[in-house]
Amino acid sequence: MLSDADYVRFASFFGRPLESFIRDHRNADYPEINHSKSGPATPLLVRDGAVHWHWASSHEVEGGAVTMLLGKKAPDVGGETRFARTSKVYESLSDKMKHWSDGLVARHGLGRAPWIEGETEPDPDRPRRQTDAPDHPLVMAHPVTGRKGIFTSGTAYGIHGMDDAEEIALIRELREHIVRSEHRISCKVRAGDIVLWDHFDAVHGATPTEYSSEQGAVCCTGSAPRACQPSTSRVSE
Repeated sequence: MLSDADYVRFASFFGRPLESFIRDHRNADYPEINHSKSGPATPLLVRDGAVHWHWASSHEVEGGAVTMLLGKKAPDVGGETRFARTSKVYESLSDKMKHWSDGLVARHGLGRAPWIEGETEPDPDRPRRQTDAPDHPLVMAHPVTGRKGIFTSGTAYGIHGMDDAEEIALIRELREHIVRSEHRISCKVRAGDIVLWDHFDAVHGATPTEYSSEQGAVCCTGSAPRACQPSTSRVSE
């Protein structure tokens, strides 16, 4: 198992590590490391808080580009991380839909995207965290490959120039299209495994799990690959 120092150093090959906006989740010695831990005693809405399709830190002005996840513990059954390719989704759109969606700009806020089937909705009684409220292109080109992908994450809640009903309907339709079975895979992260994914071409989400024991991971996310400037990354465990 990598030490915390080695983990951050490895993450730095992919960019400058970012710190989690949730201070309580930061490693005391290495704040670039974000701890994620759940178990039988964890409240349900907190435990399954990542059971929605998203791009980590899309609610921030400087969003992540790469996440590096190191497994510490895993349940015997369940606990998979699911991934869906956003570039494949864009490629599957009609030419008319591509032309229409290119150039649209979406408003983002933490936990504010219209929820779709299978996701865990945020606890309405939980105090809202103070985060950025950025605008991002609805169609985003990969900074290295140039491939376009649909960028709704789990945070897009509005589109400039559209009325409320129209923008919500479009965002929900795109989010449902992104996670169709032909666009997604799943991965079981076990103790000692390191999984990396590219935010510019993927959204991810956890799966609900009935825990008989504790599960834990550490993660690193960055805002841009090494080839891009400015270069940043984030680490979690």
